[in-house]
Amino acid sequence: MDIRHLVTLKTIARLGSFTKASDELRYSQSTLTIHIQAIEKELNGKVFERIGKNIVITELGNELLSIADVIVKAHEKIETLKNGKNVNESTIRIGAQESVALYRLQPIMNQFQQIFPQIKIIQVLGQKSELIDKLLTGEIDLLFVMQRQHDNANLVAIDLVEEKMGIVGLGQNLHSLDDLKNKNFVLIYPKNDCSYRNAFEKYLGVYLESRKNSIEALSIQTIKQSIVINSGVSILPYSTVQYETQSGQISFFELDLSPEDKVSTQLIYHKNKWLSPLLKEFIKLIEQEMPKTLSATKHSG
Repeated sequence: MDIRHLVTLKTIARLGSFTKASDELRYSQSTLTIHIQAIEKELNGKVFERIGKNIVITELGNELLSIADVIVKAHEKIETLKNGKNVNESTIRIGAQESVALYRLQPIMNQFQQIFPQIKIIQVLGQKSELIDKLLTGEIDLLFVMQRQHDNANLVAIDLVEEKMGIVGLGQNLHSLDDLKNKNFVLIYPKNDCSYRNAFEKYLGVYLESRKNSIEALSIQTIKQSIVINSGVSILPYSTVQYETQSGQISFFELDLSPEDKVSTQLIYHKNKWLSPLLKEFIKLIEQEMPKTLSATKHSG
């Protein structure tokens, strides 16, 4: 019997609701139904009954529940003690885009390691497509990216914070898109697989053919340096230029993006990934602290 099915049984029994269990486990209700049906098929009997609007565990379900408690706890202990290591000697492998690692993730990892000082966190930086491949093959446990819609059925994505996107340029001279008309500037555009390339093409693409000078930048740091050195213009998340904006070095004009262009920082993991107690604690801290990270991080560019 799959350990995930037993976890589903325990959660529904505790919460008394498929809906609440779905929210807590981050599975769809149809997936939970499949889990329970698999258990009932194997036991040849019902483990839950619906009485009116209430979900009630059956006698058979109660018998299994007591066994499931033991099995799930034993499984968690095995995972945390795997290879002779206890929870305080475990490793978390994280993949992240540069933008998330520098401006969102680092202060939370520091905070987590203060709580669990013996935890080893391995951070792999790269392009989104490369990191997703590593996630699918199990080379990393969790992935942090800025992107629009999530469209991979094998992955679970959690929206952590919606990013404020805007036009960025040199000095305090950008207040609207009209400020770009008849101006001499270098257009700096993000690479093709960048999550906000669509927004760039929609709002600044009209200038691409008319610009004699343009730069395709492979990183946010390159974009920011090109803005300062070449009087360039581009699109960036506010989280990446907050301090340059506050100091007056770079100007930022927020865009009112359509729903399909909105960008969020997301936490992603494989749908079949078993979340150990340690990973659950890490995810809980991430969800709690990520929206606060703008005021906690400083980078000069």
